[in-house]
Amino acid sequence: MGVLAAFTQRLAADGVNATPSANGLPGAGFLQRLIDWTAQVGLWGSLGAMLVGAAMFGLSQQAGNYAGASRGKHLVMGGAIGAAITGLAPSVVNLVFTASRG
Repeated sequence: MGVLAAFTQRLAADGVNATPSANGLPGAGFLQRLIDWTAQVGLWGSLGAMLVGAAMFGLSQQAGNYAGASRGKHLVMGGAIGAAITGLAPSVVNLVFTASRG
């Protein structure tokens, strides 16, 4: 039996457990704050994209610039999708983690 096969068999026999927890983790509060700040920056970016896109759409449509109006619509939709992803990301991660644990 090969060394790799013996090692793999030993790992399978012992089992591997993982229980994620931030208890006792140095800097856990700071890491959580960084995640919160990152989400806030994502929401600001989404809002900015929506506002700029709405202005581009309105001005371009009035000027007859249909390519600019289309770009404005894309920015508005991108901002809305970005905000949705920012809001849903923690829930999706927790849902997938919980579902994978059985």
